[in-house]
Amino acid sequence: MSDGTWPYPFVERGSKLGVHAIAPGSTIPYLRRLLENGACFPVIKAVDNLSLLADVKALAPEVITIGRLTSSIEAAPNIMGADLAQLADSLVQLILNKIAVSPELQGGRVVDYWEVCNEPAPPGVAGYRRLAQLMILCMEKAERHGLKLGIFAFNAGTPEWAEMQAMVETGVFGRARQGGHILTLHEGVFHDWPIDQWWGHQIPGSPVVEGAGALCFRYRYLYHLLKMRGEVIPLVVSEFYPVRAGGPYTGFSPEEVARRVAWYDAEASKDYYHWAFCPFTIGPSPGWEHCNYEYAYPRLLEHMIAIRHRENARPGPEVPMGLPREQYARTYVLLPPGAGREWVEAILASGAWDRYRWTIGGSADDAGIGALDVRTVIAVNPRLWPGDLAQFFQTYYPGLRYIPIEAATPQDLARQLSTLNL
Repeated sequence: MSDGTWPYPFVERGSKLGVHAIAPGSTIPYLRRLLENGACFPVIKAVDNLSLLADVKALAPEVITIGRLTSSIEAAPNIMGADLAQLADSLVQLILNKIAVSPELQGGRVVDYWEVCNEPAPPGVAGYRRLAQLMILCMEKAERHGLKLGIFAFNAGTPEWAEMQAMVETGVFGRARQGGHILTLHEGVFHDWPIDQWWGHQIPGSPVVEGAGALCFRYRYLYHLLKMRGEVIPLVVSEFYPVRAGGPYTGFSPEEVARRVAWYDAEASKDYYHWAFCPFTIGPSPGWEHCNYEYAYPRLLEHMIAIRHRENARPGPEVPMGLPREQYARTYVLLPPGAGREWVEAILASGAWDRYRWTIGGSADDAGIGALDVRTVIAVNPRLWPGDLAQFFQTYYPGLRYIPIEAATPQDLARQLSTLNL
């Protein structure tokens, strides 16, 4: 839980346009030009060829750097059947192996964040929950070696609302904030769609979130949940597609690319936690030549220089929504699925309502949720719930007191509650 203080830096002024580089390409000349004109890239990401980041840091130490290593396991394959601890070991070991054979990477001064996976595609809610658990294990292992991670690197157009909820409920983002890690993801548009395609559209099951969209700014749905929990962490759109994800970019002039980037940049400036967006790519490797933005970067640098003094949103007091006005002890009598009115009347007949004003309901989430120091759940006939109810609370709402009661009839429940001593 946040104490209300933003523990990370933020981009105070200027553009949030960054660089994604497979080979260095013209990254360093572009950076020099910006510095000569009072501007700078906020983030530069390099893939495999990480010596570029040593050159970046030598020229502009303030640039946040992200390193990614391609591998056969970067998409967290077979997430449902994998041994998560073993997979986390393997993912972090790839980073350690790279550092061991690359003198310029030793000492932790070149790569600020390591993108530990890339475009995972877990199956549904259960898969995303497993993926979040994998990220927690990766962070724990990385911290033992003084490393900070960029977690998840979601594919564009993912995840869905229910999958976001499942991930958040694992506590992965609170754990990331505790360790100083960040979130990376990919977004943009496909085909010949406009940059604001489906912007303002809800995704299935989501609430209305101002400024969110199904493609660009999809991340705002996730951050809606993080704000409620006080678990906001920095975001880098580590692959951004202002035109036609996957290319080719032919038919889009530098001016059109700049127009699209300017629209996204202006909107991103409203989110203090948004550090940068990095068009894919500079220096494409063989097979990716059709995804080369170097033809447009000279025009994009003009955009960055022109808005170098723009004020971006600043972090304010972080007060999670739903915090209690003051601490109090809450007891929730949780009825199982299918319990009728007679069970509620039995609770009232027990005298518990008159004595304690206990909360009565049928939602396990309502019973467990809340930033309260003292939470008690009296679970009536927990065997009638699908799965292990005690394990559910331990996993998603740890720290509460759990009291199971088996009652054959409503009258039996009333009798047991009348003698219950809390």
